[in-house]
Amino acid sequence: MKFLDPSRSTHFVNTFNALLTAFIALYCRTIRTRLRMLPVLLLSGAAAAQAPGEKLAAPVNAPESLGALTNDLVYTPIAPCRIVNTQLSAAGLVTAGSTRNFRAVNAGNFTTQGGSATNCGTPGLAATGVMLHVTAVTPTLAGNAIVYAFGTTQPTTTSVQYSAGAIVSSTVLAQIPNPQAASDFTLFTSATANFTVDIVGYFAPPVATALQCVETANTITNNIPAGGTANASAPACATGYTQTATNCESSDFLMPFVFFQNGTCSARNNSTTSQEIRASRTCCRVPGR
Repeated sequence: MKFLDPSRSTHFVNTFNALLTAFIALYCRTIRTRLRMLPVLLLSGAAAAQAPGEKLAAPVNAPESLGALTNDLVYTPIAPCRIVNTQLSAAGLVTAGSTRNFRAVNAGNFTTQGGSATNCGTPGLAATGVMLHVTAVTPTLAGNAIVYAFGTTQPTTTSVQYSAGAIVSSTVLAQIPNPQAASDFTLFTSATANFTVDIVGYFAPPVATALQCVETANTITNNIPAGGTANASAPACATGYTQTATNCESSDFLMPFVFFQNGTCSARNNSTTSQEIRASRTCCRVPGR
């Protein structure tokens, strides 16, 4: 029986590993090259499909905007409040293939829509979108309802999908006009049905919050002799507050302040009698948790 020389075996293994490593590296470079070329190929194909001089078309399913894209929107939840109940409104059922317009915010009450006799906590809002809980009640046929911003083109996206005689609910984020228009949202139904709508929150641009400010106690330095100078350092702000002002007072007009910063007041007594100075800080914070 012959045995393989160990040195030759090791050489064979090393050669095989080197070839395998080279093959993997070459394969990875090929894949990376193809991936880099993919956008170019796609654009070339799109360019070839268009007529000479024609611009590339925008993506078909571009996302819709919710309000102004240059502004931040803040979501504020509210206690669920009924703003629509067609069973209690004079207009009654929403008939098949028709639309009806509704208010969602800034109404004194929603009774004409069959809703709450209150304003649902929404007066004076500059809302751009509302979160709604929409319920289709016993539609005559299977179909769908679509909720969309008043005064805009009806989209094809379904808000509530229902079957005949069912009671089906769905939570819907609906864009509404801003500035305010005659109505806020429109509801389309493919089958005759009653509807209830509860508002559960809204999106609006952020509103500046007034600072909550307090003034510390005074630090008093007294018995400052005529011609003398003195300092008074105010107590520090409480935890969570930031100093916004240094407040300095003297007991005489002839004792002007020569320095006031970071809670420290410095003055010279130019009067002929002893005087005093007082120092405090104004400390502020943004209200909240």
